[in-house]
Amino acid sequence: MKKVTRNWKSVSTFCLCIVAISVLLAGCNSNATASTPNFGTVPTEASITTTTTTLTANVNVSAVPSMPTVNKGGNFDLSIQVSTSVPTRGFQCALTWDPTKVTCNSVEQGTFFTSFAQQNNITAQLMPGSLAVDNKIGKFPPGTDIQGTFEHNQAVFLIGGNETSDNTYPGPEGNGDVFILHMTVLPDAVGTVTFTLANVEVDGNDSPVNVLTPLVNNGQITISGAK
Repeated sequence: MKKVTRNWKSVSTFCLCIVAISVLLAGCNSNATASTPNFGTVPTEASITTTTTTLTANVNVSAVPSMPTVNKGGNFDLSIQVSTSVPTRGFQCALTWDPTKVTCNSVEQGTFFTSFAQQNNITAQLMPGSLAVDNKIGKFPPGTDIQGTFEHNQAVFLIGGNETSDNTYPGPEGNGDVFILHMTVLPDAVGTVTFTLANVEVDGNDSPVNVLTPLVNNGQITISGAK
């Protein structure tokens, strides 16, 4: 097992807070049967325990362009996809690209977490709460730390659902889009563009949260000379 270091912005820490309080409240009132736990006050960071598992399950995260070759000035989508053989309750990443060749027009949530949340009457929560990009540096989401490294990540995690007897919570598994970026190749761009994933994390559905170790696959497009 490897040690995981987090700040308060980490999705795993936030999810652990929720799980820890749900278990505490269940112990105080064993007759409660609400479909969504009452989360109450978030505990201090010192009370949180997180474990990291090695890759025993099949977990992949990929940056997938909608087409391998794009004309100058052409539009395409870049999907951040997850494939997992075990249920997950949360996800985070950052994505970077060459801003002199490609610009991002907008970004939206995919259906991997949102559809599961709707079907199970729970919430898919974003952190930060709105989706945005920085086209000056070519990054999703915006923001760097004071050293200029890409420490700001976009996360989505599930809130709600009842804990089962084996200390797990409901979560989606299989394949799906987590985020979709709508992009355009700049008119004077040439060559290739690589879309690089960083700070990727996939959380399992155990209590305490088990952090899975996914295989990460970056994406790439080739720019055609035609406009």
